[in-house]
Amino acid sequence: MQPVKHIHFDTIDSTNSYAKREHFTFAPDEITCITADQQTAGRGRFLRHWISPKDVNLYVTFYFRLLSGTPDLTSIAQMLACTLSRILSHEGLKTKIKWPNDILLNQKKISGVLCETSFSADFAEVFLGIGINVNMSLDMASQIDQPATSLKIETGKTWDRQELLEKLQEAFEEDLEIFKTEGFAPFHDYFEDHLAFKGQEVRCFDGKKEWMGICESIAPDGRLCLRLPDGKLHTLSSGDLFSI
Repeated sequence: MQPVKHIHFDTIDSTNSYAKREHFTFAPDEITCITADQQTAGRGRFLRHWISPKDVNLYVTFYFRLLSGTPDLTSIAQMLACTLSRILSHEGLKTKIKWPNDILLNQKKISGVLCETSFSADFAEVFLGIGINVNMSLDMASQIDQPATSLKIETGKTWDRQELLEKLQEAFEEDLEIFKTEGFAPFHDYFEDHLAFKGQEVRCFDGKKEWMGICESIAPDGRLCLRLPDGKLHTLSSGDLFSI
C-alpha cells in the first residue's frame, strides 16, 4: 500500500480547498491525508456550504494519484461511502447510502463525500473529501438545510474522533488498493444492498434536467438505474437524489 502523510490543522477554510492549492508540494507516490478540527468555508457537492463546527466532527481530504486507465474512476466516491458504511456497521449501526455518496442513519444524513479530480494524459489527481457528523449536537444539526444527525445524537454517547479517523484511514487504504485494479465491481453488491430509497419513487436533478421514476438499482459502474414512468430504464452518472 502507498505510504500516508498526515497534515492536520486546528482551523482551515476547507480541507479540499487546501489540497487543491498545495497539491504540487505533496509527494506523488503518497496518499496525503488532510484533517482539520474546524472548517470556515467547508463545502459539499454543488458548492453547498458544509457546516463545520469546531472539535466535534471529522473533516478529511485524501489526496492521491491514480493511473488514467483506472477502471470506474468516476465511482471512487461511492467506494469511500461503502468504506464508511462498513465501519459504522461494525459498530452496530444500520446505515443506508443515498446515491451517489451520502450516508444516512435513520433516514438522516450523517456523512457526505466530495470528489474533485484533475486529469492529465497519464494520471488523475484525486481530491476525495469526507465530512462525518460525529459529536455534533442536536441544536447544531438542526441548522443544516436537510435532515441531519450525528453519531452522538443516534447513540447517546461521545465518540473518539481520532479512533474513528484511524479506522477510516486504514479501511480506505485497503479499499483503494482493491479499487486500483478492480474498480467499483467489488463494492457494487454492498452499495446495492444498502441503497437508500430502493423501490421508491424519487426525483433526481442531473444538473440540466429533473428526472422522476423508481429508484431501481445500481449499475456495475456505480451509476443509478431509474425506472421512468414510461417503463424505460434510464441511467444517471451524477445528480441530486430526493425521495418523493
